[in-house]
Amino acid sequence: MEVYNDREFVRSYSSKIEYNSHNALYERPATLTLLPDVKGLKVLDAGCGPGTYAELLADRGADVTAVDYSEEMIRYSKERLGNRAKIIKVNLNSYLDQLEDEGFDLILCSMVIHYIKDWRVLFSEFNRVLKKNGLLIFSTHHPFSDFINHKDGNYFETELIKDEWSSYNIVMSYYRRPLSDIFKVLKECDFRTEDVLEPLPLDECREKFPDAYEILSTKPWFICFKAIKEK
Repeated sequence: MEVYNDREFVRSYSSKIEYNSHNALYERPATLTLLPDVKGLKVLDAGCGPGTYAELLADRGADVTAVDYSEEMIRYSKERLGNRAKIIKVNLNSYLDQLEDEGFDLILCSMVIHYIKDWRVLFSEFNRVLKKNGLLIFSTHHPFSDFINHKDGNYFETELIKDEWSSYNIVMSYYRRPLSDIFKVLKECDFRTEDVLEPLPLDECREKFPDAYEILSTKPWFICFKAIKEK
């Protein structure tokens, strides 16, 4: 995923997701409905990207730690938030050694985990750094969408697939896995699933991006989860 360390890509990507169909008018509103009142909570933004969620969380009064593996995303987020959040480089593909045990009330992980092959390590680490009864809120590709758009291979296996992002003129790689795997890994890592959202786009999307609205309102694209650490 070296593209996320490319300054020009990061600048373009960061600008587009601020107000586009799939992020701003579809995934983000749905994910935000899963959040409690975060004022005074210690929140980890895991895979913060350009700091969009970190800024929203800080605006709502959260004590935010934002992490990403990309130095360019870290730089962008620091410019955006200044001293309003702690922003550090952390690779979610490995153990989160920089983060202390039970240090957070809530973890928000938006549109990141489909880049991670070993979910058991990641979710076990999420469990470790969350306080008991802490919340894990995350979004990812909808497995049905991934399979519809990439019909080669086996739906029931974890497989690396390649996707052409025509608006950026790049090919992006990520992992496709069955829907049941999400619930299975959550349970194995001592999380209880509390809510699942299959979003619908905001009405504003129909006005601004009618083609995308037609797709997002008739086919699943992303999926959002809220889970609680049980032990």
